[in-house]
Amino acid sequence: MPPCRGQFKASADDFQVTEQLELPVTDESQQIGEHQWLWVKKTGANTAFVAGQLAKFAGVKERDVSFSGLKDRHAVTYQWFSVQLPGQALLPWETLEHPEFSVEKAALQPKKLKTGTHRANHFVLKIRQIDDVEAFNQRWLQIVEQGVPNYFGAQRFGHNGQNIEQAKRWFAGQLKRRLNRNQIGLYLSAARSFLFNQVVSERISQQRLTPELGDAVMLQGSQSFFVVDTLDASLLERYSQGDIMLTAPLPGNDKWASTEAIAELEQSICQQYPELMEGLAKQRIDHARRPLLLKLQSPQLRWLTDDCAELEFSLPRGSFATSVLRELMQDAMSTPNSNPNSEPTQGNQAHDEVVSQ
Repeated sequence: MPPCRGQFKASADDFQVTEQLELPVTDESQQIGEHQWLWVKKTGANTAFVAGQLAKFAGVKERDVSFSGLKDRHAVTYQWFSVQLPGQALLPWETLEHPEFSVEKAALQPKKLKTGTHRANHFVLKIRQIDDVEAFNQRWLQIVEQGVPNYFGAQRFGHNGQNIEQAKRWFAGQLKRRLNRNQIGLYLSAARSFLFNQVVSERISQQRLTPELGDAVMLQGSQSFFVVDTLDASLLERYSQGDIMLTAPLPGNDKWASTEAIAELEQSICQQYPELMEGLAKQRIDHARRPLLLKLQSPQLRWLTDDCAELEFSLPRGSFATSVLRELMQDAMSTPNSNPNSEPTQGNQAHDEVVSQ
């Protein structure tokens, strides 16, 4: 267990998220096109709701509004949206008033904003009423040096793991309603994320956190990976320097990426959930990999008062700030493998041994 306690999200201002994404055309004199990109600040609203309100203001369908990624509802967040409006000048977005969001700036662009375009998210978090300052400082230094498990956060699985339960029912043909594209994506993502979390937790529990023969290791800053067929000093040095990263599977229907004992371990864990594995295979989802551990980018810690700390760091797209918080203090812990029909794994306790070495 993390050694200290504290209060998180006392207010939305305690959790600030800024999307890191460059405009395709930054020179204002060259900004033309049919896509109106909007930099939006929101508090207390989810991303899809804001997209709907933007569509209503522009008089278009919701499918004409796009965004790169979902942002937390209970936070102050900044992110880009784009609205396709062929042949129109910039709308008076500054006149759009809503208690939960505002359009901070707008620009014409030649391209639509596509899902997954942003490279990272920048976080500024306040932790209040910390009961052991020395333990908090020490834990933070360990996390910065060694990273945390790259778990998918509980929000991926829905309230009480309902997305996993719905995915099981869909795979089994028990859902009477027809799913739309977003619902299908949600259930597939939840199923793969759940399996990924199980593998990560088991590798941490077994303390297998250095490259082994058969590991699929990913190149830093890319989605490219290769399988370890020779363990030598050069490869271990690349790992220690952060040039390559261990990965765990996002299972699909094609060839498993890892080999040898690592593949056997991963497959034995995933096959404990045959309804998920069989469902993913039927949907023809490509097998993919995701880093097993998560390193913070540009981490900073500032003490605002004797028991209130402000954390600042960036995480790659698709990573969760809750994965950092649950390793830092007890109050932020949540079960990473949310599923109403399975026992939660003890990934957090296992990682205690990793960061205390």
